[in-house]
Amino acid sequence: MDNFKRVFLLAVLLCMSALALSFAVTRRLHRERPTSEVMWHESLEQLKQICRHKYRQSLHHTAYAHHAERDSLHAEAALLHAIAHAEAVQCDNCRQAIGALGGTFSLPTIRPTEFSEAMTHIHNTLQDKQLIRREFIPTAIEQAIKDNNRYVARMLTWCDASDAKQILLLQRLLLGEEKPHHVRYRVCPTCGDIIWLEESTRYCPHCMTDSVKFFVVER
Repeated sequence: MDNFKRVFLLAVLLCMSALALSFAVTRRLHRERPTSEVMWHESLEQLKQICRHKYRQSLHHTAYAHHAERDSLHAEAALLHAIAHAEAVQCDNCRQAIGALGGTFSLPTIRPTEFSEAMTHIHNTLQDKQLIRREFIPTAIEQAIKDNNRYVARMLTWCDASDAKQILLLQRLLLGEEKPHHVRYRVCPTCGDIIWLEESTRYCPHCMTDSVKFFVVER
């Protein structure tokens, strides 16, 4: 009988130890899981924010371009059309990245475009580009690198490079440095990079897309 009690007590102690160990492991995993989920959620929210911005701006810039065309401002219209198309490419890239990460994206509400003089539209476009490149893109790239997500980091780097060139083109146009023959552009359908049509680049310098696939903007 004594042997039975000792075996029974030993079995109880082993069971309690196993339960305690299981509880400790489960609790540790429970503590670690929210941190991982928060980081993943943060990356998705950043992509959604950028995607919403790109979608809105693509529509607004298209409207600005048509408004400039009515005023026979061909250089302004061509650049705005090219930027609108680049924004659409980048927006689609962000949507694909959101889906690849397991997230969902719904189109934002679009307010009617407010029209003014063409140079005011160019100035507003420049401010929007500078804002997103300063406030949103760097943080999202850093988060993607932190998450070791090279796919998202590369896509956002394409965004940043395209925005940098667009800022330069907008600044030149505002300063009156845009030449008459610079009213034709090519837009890479993969990364959204804008290239002057007169440039003899065979491949996109950022993503190596063949130039035969480029979208041509000519006004």
